[in-house]
Amino acid sequence: MRKSILAALAGGIALFVLGFLIYGVVLAGFYAGNLGSATGVVREVPVWWALCVSQFGLAAVITYVAVHASVSSASEGLKMGAVFGLLFGVAIAFDLYAVTNWSNVTVAFVEPLVTAVRISLAGGVIGAVLGTAGDG
Repeated sequence: MRKSILAALAGGIALFVLGFLIYGVVLAGFYAGNLGSATGVVREVPVWWALCVSQFGLAAVITYVAVHASVSSASEGLKMGAVFGLLFGVAIAFDLYAVTNWSNVTVAFVEPLVTAVRISLAGGVIGAVLGTAGDG
């Protein structure tokens, strides 16, 4: 149990950092250029505590899946994370596209790939922690 908690914490930190780099730096212009007709939906400043809760919640879900898939290395975590991330990304991106005007259809097709990369990398971190020696 201790190892799972440490894996989820490490994964949450990885998701937070990757989210900043991917969404805030690398692809910020792409997302800004592909907004839908909704206005005023993006906050100027995030609600940081809520963002942290979401990242650690997602890391806990990924860790739960990793434990049940018997992931015990970074490479296994990368693979599991890529599959999980792609499927999760498809579900969320197309759901949001179907019921909101937040973004256009381009984002619905790109977001699952972005999510797959992000969750794959976090899955690698989680897998590495789960694979460490000691009680778990």
